[in-house]
Amino acid sequence: MKKVIVLVGLFLAVGAQAELVEKAMMEDYIPVTDKDFAFEVKTKVFEKVILDCGGYVGWMTFYNNGKVAHNVYMDTYSDCPNMHEYLTKAHDDKVPVCLQVEGTGDKSKLTVSNEPEDCQE
Repeated sequence: MKKVIVLVGLFLAVGAQAELVEKAMMEDYIPVTDKDFAFEVKTKVFEKVILDCGGYVGWMTFYNNGKVAHNVYMDTYSDCPNMHEYLTKAHDDKVPVCLQVEGTGDKSKLTVSNEPEDCQE
């Protein structure tokens, strides 16, 4: 019985560490032409990344192969405009931006930094 408990614990520990983390450098940041207060973050990793600040709750959606890979919801109303301001300033000042997305679907978490090393494996 003790062996089974230890094995289950090992499987749970390995599963917890196997969380999907994807990293991408921002290549460009442009307005979405057919939507108000929405912007596209161009990367080489994701097919499309959209920051949508058009509603009360903002979010950033990451697409691959025509499907949603990650959905990151902003915690407060001001988070989306603050993210837009950060990305716009970084783009205009040619400061590197690394997007790190952890998890999948609607349970994804986003970390943003201006350190290119953060996007290296």
